[in-house]
Amino acid sequence: MATLTMVATGDSIITRRLSHQEDTAFTDLVALLRQGQAAFANLELTTPRRPFVPGSESGGMWLRCEPFILDELRWMGFNLFNVATNHATDFTVQGLIDTMEELRARAMVFAGGGMTLGEARQPGYLETKGGRVALLAAASTFGVGAHGADPRSDVGGRPGISPLRFTREYVLDPQRMAAMRDIDEALGTADWNRRRNRYGSKEEEAKDAVRIGEMTFVPGEASAIRTRCDRRDLDEIVRWIGDARRGSDYVLVSLHAHEGAGPTSNSNVPADFIVEAARAFVDAGADAVLGHGSHQLRAVEIYRGKPIFFSLGNFMYMSQTSTNIGGEMYEKLGLPATATPQDVHDARSMKPTGEPISFQADPVYWESVVPRCRFEDGRLSELTLHPVDLGRERRRPDRGSPRLATAEHGRAILGRLAELSAPYGTTIAIEQRGAYAVGVVR
Repeated sequence: MATLTMVATGDSIITRRLSHQEDTAFTDLVALLRQGQAAFANLELTTPRRPFVPGSESGGMWLRCEPFILDELRWMGFNLFNVATNHATDFTVQGLIDTMEELRARAMVFAGGGMTLGEARQPGYLETKGGRVALLAAASTFGVGAHGADPRSDVGGRPGISPLRFTREYVLDPQRMAAMRDIDEALGTADWNRRRNRYGSKEEEAKDAVRIGEMTFVPGEASAIRTRCDRRDLDEIVRWIGDARRGSDYVLVSLHAHEGAGPTSNSNVPADFIVEAARAFVDAGADAVLGHGSHQLRAVEIYRGKPIFFSLGNFMYMSQTSTNIGGEMYEKLGLPATATPQDVHDARSMKPTGEPISFQADPVYWESVVPRCRFEDGRLSELTLHPVDLGRERRRPDRGSPRLATAEHGRAILGRLAELSAPYGTTIAIEQRGAYAVGVVR
């Protein structure tokens, strides 16, 4: 088997051309991406065609780009794309269909979306000199109705993404569980819960559980939040990994997941079910798991000799130059009918005093790494991590475009990633290579 070099990136929210840039930190980054025979990008937006019809809800912001952005990504060296994200149906399911058609028209390999659920589950295949590479993709974070459905004899299928659903259990200690049962009786929901003594996946029973709305409370020794993969989704994804394993030399699995430990999202620690799923993917035959969605870095784990990137963070974050934003966002922010897209971005990124808020206030959302993996005879032989700076302090027209970080900044990024990865048994050594700091996973 030949040697394969793979590079991967996290969330790409790209709304502007980049191919005109000539500064060294950018051109060196492009050169790094082009080293990858397989180069992966998470497409964190869609390319809907006119008229731009916004969905009734979005993945946090209605995100779209013009189709020429796909040409920009290909110019940078990318040849593998994920479309299963929480923004996949920002412009309804038709926006997803339009995006897949634009990708197919360019013969660009993608995974995670399809005209039915079965199609969305299937791998995309890339032919390289290093071997045939399969890409599978799924998302745990997505809007209502965004996941695909298969046809039946009396009804057609539904276009959408490949989902990885999960259950969330709120575990309460005995004292708090007793109080929750009292609340259950007081609200009148107890009789309903007694009639439906099942919750979550079909094989699990919870006669002692209390369910109020979408929240399920179960007894335990200590209070905690526990998440588990939906077995139906996990088993289906695993089945397709097995199929890809037999039909390709390398298998990559992409997972878009915002969920964090406990009640959080977009945090630096993944939810339990994400760890469960990623390891199951490797057990089934994946050579690498490429996580993204949290918009910041999460740990790197080497599991059974295969790399798991729980989140590669933001690679491009140009949301502040996006346009055609759904009217609901203007209403949510209390903006008048005369407001413009830049008024929206001002309101979402700063207080009236000019003080930054949300993602704009925290540097971790503007830092990332690009892993470069070398596989020889099907085994990981080298893994280096290349820090990236998205320019939080730059002016808005240039903010969010990636460059290789300076050596000092790169060491800080790698140091933080090393701390996050240590609980998973991963050691990251930091070396100086030319003008840049590089992390080497031992």
